[in-house]
Amino acid sequence: MSSWFNYKVTDAMRRVLVAREKIARRNPFFASILFNARLVESDKHQTIWTDGMNVYFNPEYIKQNEQFVEGDILECVMHAAMQHVGRKKYRNNEKWNEACDLSIRPLVHQYFKQHPALMAQDGRFPDKAAEEIYELLETQEQKQKGKGQGGKGKPEGQEKGENGAGEQPGGMVDPDPQDQEEAEAAAKQWARSVSNAMEKATKAGNMPGNIKRLTGNMPGNIKRLIEELLPADKLDWRDIIRDMSRDAKSKNARSWSRANRRRNGQDGEPVMPGFADDNIYNLVICFDVSGSVSQEMLRNMKSEVASVMDQDLINQATLIAVDTRPQSIEVVTNGDGVANWHPKGGGGTDFRSAMQLIKEEYGQSIGLLFLTDLETSSFGEEPPFPVVWVNFSPENRAKAPYGRTVDY
Repeated sequence: MSSWFNYKVTDAMRRVLVAREKIARRNPFFASILFNARLVESDKHQTIWTDGMNVYFNPEYIKQNEQFVEGDILECVMHAAMQHVGRKKYRNNEKWNEACDLSIRPLVHQYFKQHPALMAQDGRFPDKAAEEIYELLETQEQKQKGKGQGGKGKPEGQEKGENGAGEQPGGMVDPDPQDQEEAEAAAKQWARSVSNAMEKATKAGNMPGNIKRLTGNMPGNIKRLIEELLPADKLDWRDIIRDMSRDAKSKNARSWSRANRRRNGQDGEPVMPGFADDNIYNLVICFDVSGSVSQEMLRNMKSEVASVMDQDLINQATLIAVDTRPQSIEVVTNGDGVANWHPKGGGGTDFRSAMQLIKEEYGQSIGLLFLTDLETSSFGEEPPFPVVWVNFSPENRAKAPYGRTVDY
C-alpha cells in the first residue's frame, strides 16, 4: 500500500496528462478514443511515437517542445486509432509512415499546432486515404528515378530514423514480436472505440442547438479517416454490377429501328424511338490468382461470376487472371464459359500491369469487378470507369485506394 502512495508522477507525465485533457475537450470523438491508449514514458526514442497500442514519449522531448505536445499526442493517438501500424502490411516502413503522416496531420492541425516543418505539407494530398497516398508517393518516386533525379528528400526537420520513429514526432514502430497477440486484441479494441466514438459524436450533432454547440459534431475529415478504418460498404456487390449495367444501357441513344413500347402510335400518340438492345455491355472481371488466394477461394470467385452471367446482368465479360501480371484472358457470354475457364497463377501480387492493359484495351467497358484478398504490392492506376473490389478475405480490413471496396 505504501508503494502506491509513494508513486511519483514526473513533470513530463503530468504535462502529457494535461495535454490529453485539453484534446478531450476539443471534440467528443477525441474524448471517446483518447483514453484507449496507455501513456508510457520512455527514452528508447527521442520524441513521441506509437506501436499501435501505447503512446510513448521521451521526457526530454516534452520539456523542450512544450508548445507542440497536444498536437504530437493527438497525432499518435489517431495513428493508433486508425490502426496505421497494422495496415502497413507489405509496405515500406518509412514510406508508409510518411503516407500516414500526410493523411492524419491536416486533421491534427485544425485543432493543435506541431512543429512548422510538420505543417508545411498539409495541402499536398487532400482528402486521400493513407493507402492511396502511399501509391502516389511510390509513383512519384518511380518517375523521379526514371528521370535520373533520385528522391527529392523530405523538408528539413522531417527526417525519420531507421525504425520509423526517429527524430520526428508521431512516428510508428512495429510491436515487439512477443506482443503480437496483444497488438491484435488492441486493434479490435480500437475498432470498437472508434465505432462508439463515431456514434456518440454523430448523436451530439443531432441534439438541440444549445447542446450541440457545447458537444460539437463529427467533422468531415474525421468521417473520412473512419471510412479508411471501416471501409467495406454494407452493399451487395451484385447490386452494384446491376446498377453499372443499367447506367450503361440508359446512356445508349434511342433507335428508330425499334419503336418505343409505350409510345408506338396507338391512341393517336406519335411514334417515338425505342432503345436498341443489341449492344454489348462488357464487364471486365479480374481474378486475383496470386499465391495468397486458395483454390477454394478461386472456386467461390468463379461460382459467383457464373451466377452473375446467368442472371443476364451483363451480356459479355472479359475474364483476366492476375498475379504480378495478366496470366490468361477469356471472353465469356454465359456461366458455362466461366466454369470452363481454368486460369493459371500462383506468383506474387502486383496489379499495375493488369490495370495498364485494361486502360489501353478495354476502356469502353461498363466497369471493372476485381475479386481479390486485397493483398497486393500495388493496385495500379485507376481505369476510366467504375471499379468494384470484392474482398474475399474477411479478416483483411484493407481498402483499395480507389473504387468501392465491398465484402464478399
